[in-house]
Amino acid sequence: MREATNLGWADTPFGAERRPFAERTPLLAAFTVLSHAATPAAMGAVYLRLPRGRTLTVTEATLRFGFHAVAAEEPTETPTVAARLDALLVQARRRAAILAGHRFADDLARLAAAGEPTRGITALAAVWPDPTAQPGLARRHDTADGPTPAALHEVCAAVHLHGLPPDPNPTPVPAPAAHRTSTGTPQILQRVLVRTLGIALVAARSSGCYQWDQLDLDTVVEAAAWDQTTATPMTTPSAQPSSRHAVRASRGDQMSAAEGAR
Repeated sequence: MREATNLGWADTPFGAERRPFAERTPLLAAFTVLSHAATPAAMGAVYLRLPRGRTLTVTEATLRFGFHAVAAEEPTETPTVAARLDALLVQARRRAAILAGHRFADDLARLAAAGEPTRGITALAAVWPDPTAQPGLARRHDTADGPTPAALHEVCAAVHLHGLPPDPNPTPVPAPAAHRTSTGTPQILQRVLVRTLGIALVAARSSGCYQWDQLDLDTVVEAAAWDQTTATPMTTPSAQPSSRHAVRASRGDQMSAAEGAR
């Protein structure tokens, strides 16, 4: 299992003492799942702060975001990927202002049908993509909304977000089987972060919160996570908190994220 994050923790992006965003800053939380068959091979979460009463103009040099990505290296690790996603979805649904995904209904339905007890996945699968806001819960936003949902790279290109390769089938990725070498896993982490950041930015722009001339997603993620996506493998014994096994962000990364919240 590999895990990458620039947060000071792995499991509580909304309520921990060590947070990259100012307290009570409204957040947009975006999610991506990369799957092999019916099992999740990797998941990513990206958090953007939402400015109050104004539109934030960002560039590749000024964009700040929190991220958390997990990728399985063995088939036995895919339940851990699903469990991490579920925990983050529970928190985002309760604490984020906007919860975003792309063609997320299919991912949620597939994971909910897997038979594992998942509070966040099951609850969202029952209501996605209905954007109707429920009191006390995040507003849902699917970036593929429409009678003919476009592929994510097409949606991003339409708003001048570049660097996302064409992907006619957004979910399948190579199986995390025994013959896969660990050297390919950082590439999956990079891929899932690029996709998730694209979703987050499209949702933020559609909500009137962010604007830009053009951004290269791959460049932004490379700058933010160059050390995270080449991390050494982590172990995942269930008896220990996952934050002890996460790739720790450097102090510079944490301060950069904090500066973006001010």
